[in-house]
Amino acid sequence: MLWTMLKRSNLLFIIVVVLGTGQCSAAEDRSASKAERIGELVARYAKYGYLNGAVLVAEQGKIIYEKGVGEANMKSHVPNTPRTKFGIASLTKQFTAVLVLQLTTERKILLDAKVSDYLPWYRKDTGERMTIEQLLHHTSGLPADFEMPEFGDSEAAARHYEPQAFAEKFCQQTLVSEPGKKWAYSNCGFILLGLILERVTGKSFGDLLRERLLEPLEMNDTGMDRNDLVQMGGAAGYTRHAGPRYTPGPYQDRTHFFAAGGMYSTTEDLFRWSEASSGDVGFVPKEIREQMMKPGINDWGYGWFARKIPAGEPGAGSVLVEMRGDMTGNYFSWILLYPEQNDVIIVLRNGYGSTERLEQNIQAILFDAEPKMPSRNVKDLAALSLALRVRARWVVLAALFAAVIIWQLARRKGKGRK
Repeated sequence: MLWTMLKRSNLLFIIVVVLGTGQCSAAEDRSASKAERIGELVARYAKYGYLNGAVLVAEQGKIIYEKGVGEANMKSHVPNTPRTKFGIASLTKQFTAVLVLQLTTERKILLDAKVSDYLPWYRKDTGERMTIEQLLHHTSGLPADFEMPEFGDSEAAARHYEPQAFAEKFCQQTLVSEPGKKWAYSNCGFILLGLILERVTGKSFGDLLRERLLEPLEMNDTGMDRNDLVQMGGAAGYTRHAGPRYTPGPYQDRTHFFAAGGMYSTTEDLFRWSEASSGDVGFVPKEIREQMMKPGINDWGYGWFARKIPAGEPGAGSVLVEMRGDMTGNYFSWILLYPEQNDVIIVLRNGYGSTERLEQNIQAILFDAEPKMPSRNVKDLAALSLALRVRARWVVLAALFAAVIIWQLARRKGKGRK
């Protein structure tokens, strides 16, 4: 009897192992197929000059595709790789939010405290009305400032300011709405949060970032850009023009972008960050993760937009948590998390000016739908046609010039014989 039971249990164990192995193999085959399709999609974008940067895609917590496309430095022809450092602009806000929330759990910062409680130099008539939570939520009443020249690609953005000097001059605006009532995207709000972090801890924002987040997560290729990213071997920023043609991006002082947009990172490091931010067991405590990704006004949490994918799109009904970083004329970054599937898409670009729905097409593949393969746009075709006509004209002129030279040489040679 015992022998029979043992044989049956062994048989059951073998069946379970075989079935489990078969399921794992099927899942691996599906991931390999998706990786191949993503590779074909990215190759098409690269062929048409729509992508210069790096792409990483993970499914169920495992990387299935990562690749660098184009060049990190077009002057020295250094290629982009998954470990190339790019400016990530507003993705910085996620890190700032986590640092603030960490200190709230330690009771060093209170969410309902006022700005003036931490920054005594800030104007009292507004600083005594805005709370820390409202700064995090973009509901402080500060005006939207994403089109402010100092955050764009103008000469104003190139002027150097240390963060507090910048905040004193540009971030003490008159409120445009009652705090807590309306949503307006405020870079200044997150610069103030960075200054509050420094005042409360007595440490620089960069040191806090490194000690509390980057070193524990082994994000060794991430940090604050002190206008030295290219000197550190990072990607230079470029602006894309029709053709495609790339020109160096405008110089921008990253120092005053600070806790709102002054970081650099890589696709591999941001994958570590996405796992820490969204995994069931992550470095970031569950209560902080839930606060970060709980949508408030305008679907904004703390550093992320969170919504359900609308009907008619691949993955409709699934939760999508995303954030974009926009450093005008230089870098564009986008991270998309699908927490229910534990999937992530990360795209970092140093060719600014063309997205052509790459991220949405990768999303389609992840959800087993057909992507819309890109084709050359009208402006590129027109620029290409013009370039070919100009080139043909120069070829004709060169041929005529060569013919004249040959004729003159032949004529001189004929005269010499006489």
